[in-house]
Amino acid sequence: MELVHLHLVKEYIVRLCKRRVVLKTAEQQQQLAGQVLANAEVIQHFCTQIGSPATWLHHALPTLAEIIRLQDPSAIKIEVATYATWYPDFSKGHLGAILAIKGNLSSSEVKSIRSILDVHTGAPEAAKALFSLIKVG
Repeated sequence: MELVHLHLVKEYIVRLCKRRVVLKTAEQQQQLAGQVLANAEVIQHFCTQIGSPATWLHHALPTLAEIIRLQDPSAIKIEVATYATWYPDFSKGHLGAILAIKGNLSSSEVKSIRSILDVHTGAPEAAKALFSLIKVG
């Protein structure tokens, strides 16, 4: 059941990363974040019901929703840094794909946010692969 859970979360992230939509307003970004959060709850509920033990996946989608929702670059950096400790295979490419949805960030803000991944977070030794399974172009 963990493999089903992993597949659902991974495919959702793939679709999110491949979005060709740029949302320029905070309201649009908050709407998308709400959709992602609602879908995350459905996926988590379904996977819990079928007996998936993969609690390590529970943060994956809600935190991406929070990154999309937040408007302050400093707050986004904090979320990204925390996310990278949970998912050490979260790369600048993955982050760039998510930040590309946020059309109201300047290129210097995006560069600054992406730089947070330059800091080694001391990955947990038992970290499981999620983002290393996701190719971004």
